[in-house]
Amino acid sequence: MTIDNIIKIRNVSFTYPDAKEPAINNVTFDIERGSWTSIIGHNGSGKSTIIRLINGLLDADENANSKIEVDGIRLTQKTVWDIRDRVGVVFQNPDNQFVGATVADDVAFGLENRGVSRLEMTKIVPKAIAAVGMSEYADAEPGSLSGGQKQRVAIAGIIAIKPKIIILDEATSMLDPDGRSQVLQVVQQMKDKYGLTVIAITHDIDETALADQVLVMNDGQIVTQGKPEYVFKKTKLLNELGLTVPFFQQVKKDLQSNAINIPDTINSEKELINYLCQLNSKK
Repeated sequence: MTIDNIIKIRNVSFTYPDAKEPAINNVTFDIERGSWTSIIGHNGSGKSTIIRLINGLLDADENANSKIEVDGIRLTQKTVWDIRDRVGVVFQNPDNQFVGATVADDVAFGLENRGVSRLEMTKIVPKAIAAVGMSEYADAEPGSLSGGQKQRVAIAGIIAIKPKIIILDEATSMLDPDGRSQVLQVVQQMKDKYGLTVIAITHDIDETALADQVLVMNDGQIVTQGKPEYVFKKTKLLNELGLTVPFFQQVKKDLQSNAINIPDTINSEKELINYLCQLNSKK
C-alpha cells in the first residue's frame, strides 16, 4: 500500500547569513497526510527553521538534489502562495497574532485577505469560532482573553481558511497546564473532524505522546525518528540531547524493571492508569 505523504523534504539545507554552519543540514523526511508529527530538540536545533522552509518564509540553500513538496506542489517562487494557502501556523505568542478589534474580526481577517465576500464570511466565522468553543466570546476584545483562549481563537482563524496542514510552533509553551491541555484537545478534535495534518514544534516531551511520528533534531539534523514508543526507548540519546522521556514512560520503565508486566503498547498516561487499575482489580 502506497503511503500518501502530504509533505516531502529531500536533501534540504539552510544557512543563515554570516553563519559558519548550516542551521539545517541535508535533511530528508516525509509527513503522512492526516497524521500528527512532533518535532523536538533543544533551542537552536533547527526545529523552527524547518517550519519556515516548509511555508517558504526562508529559501533553502541551492542544491539540485533538494526538494520541498507540499500537497503535491513543489515549493518554488511561483508556487509559494499556493502552499501557504494549505498551511496554517499557530505561533508561540498569541498576542503577536491578533489584528482584529474583536474575536470575530480576527477570525475573519484571513478570509478578507483572500477576497471572501462578507456574506460568505458571516457563515464561515461563527462556525469556526464555535468549533473551538469560543462562541460566547465572539464580540470580546482579544486582549481580554486568557492565553489558552487566545490560542483557540488563533486556531479558529486557521480553520476558517480551511488549510490542509496546521503547524503549532511552540504554541503551548506560554500556557499553564490547563490551557495547554485545552488547546491540544481542540487541535486533536479539529484534526479528526477536518482530516488535518498536524506538525507540532515543542519543548514539552509529554506532548509527543499524541504524535504518530516524532522527529528528534540536533544541530540541524534529524538524529532519530519514528513512533513515540520507539523514540522514547532511546533514553540515553534523549538525555544526551538534554531531553527527557515523558513521565508516564519513566513510570512504565520502572514498573517493568520491578517485574511488573506492562505491555509495550501502553503509550499514554491514561492508558497506563487504566491498565494499572485493571491489574489491581484482578487481585
